[in-house]
Amino acid sequence: TKREYKICLQDKEDIDCDAIILAVGGTAMGKIAASSPAISSLEASKDFDKLRGVTCVAVRLFLKPDASITDGLGGGLYDKTQLPPDMAQAMKDSPVAVCGANIGGIQELKETGFCIYDLQRMHKEFSIDENSATSENDGGNADADEDEVAVLEVDFYRADDLANMSNDEIANIALEAVAATLGTKKINMDRIIDLAVVRARNAVSHFSPKSAIYSPGVKLDDKGHIYICGDWVDRSGHASWSTEKAVVTGRQAADRLSQDWDLQFSHCDVIPAAEDTAQLSALRKSARLLRTIAPLPNVVPPSPWVFAKEFLSQR
Repeated sequence: TKREYKICLQDKEDIDCDAIILAVGGTAMGKIAASSPAISSLEASKDFDKLRGVTCVAVRLFLKPDASITDGLGGGLYDKTQLPPDMAQAMKDSPVAVCGANIGGIQELKETGFCIYDLQRMHKEFSIDENSATSENDGGNADADEDEVAVLEVDFYRADDLANMSNDEIANIALEAVAATLGTKKINMDRIIDLAVVRARNAVSHFSPKSAIYSPGVKLDDKGHIYICGDWVDRSGHASWSTEKAVVTGRQAADRLSQDWDLQFSHCDVIPAAEDTAQLSALRKSARLLRTIAPLPNVVPPSPWVFAKEFLSQR
């Protein structure tokens, strides 16, 4: 049976298929559409050239563990860390800190936001419990103990300047940013055992007012041959964002393909997002009320709390 598409891989291998799910970023999709008649001819792809991206730099630092273990920490899959105690306490409620631009007067971060992650509390392979079990299985091998590391990751956004720096320069700025954000002592560079830096230039979706109108659904064509997923794709009302949104749309695309092609047992269910907290729900209701009482002229606020701030500043 003749297949609908032929996919040509870089190693010269060809794959014939009836349907395809494209799991790519928005800017990459724009380039694919520009060079693919099969995609550029679709109505859903007409605005792909308007998709924009920002540069992300992610640095993962493998650090000499602190002599003491801080436990009883909240918000993560695991409650222990070997980051310095002052840092552990500053992040006691969550292993993630989301930070805006221009923190700590660091010139390189004037327009660069970032997120901080304590991966010992988030990833099984880095968790203290997992490493302890490995050490016990090795019979208390000293080499196994030497493999213990604290793992800190910092992801920078709108990081064009950082992307041009060396790995060591990026690592040093990351440690400065963490200390400035958390109000803790800066970790010395000599505590870094290893590091990994990923530079994604113009690759991370740039969300701005009205950019959602360029987001397609997970099914691009009427015939059921081309599907798509990513953090820039419409997730059909599911209250997810960023990486979670990419995962959700991936499962939604797989589910839609399974339905269209009558596939069984594909297990593509999506877990509903958590309900808004009481505080966020109150902010949303307040913003809706404020819009009806005194809408701001020619302004579409990006979020309810921004709207409330702008409204109150005019009083």
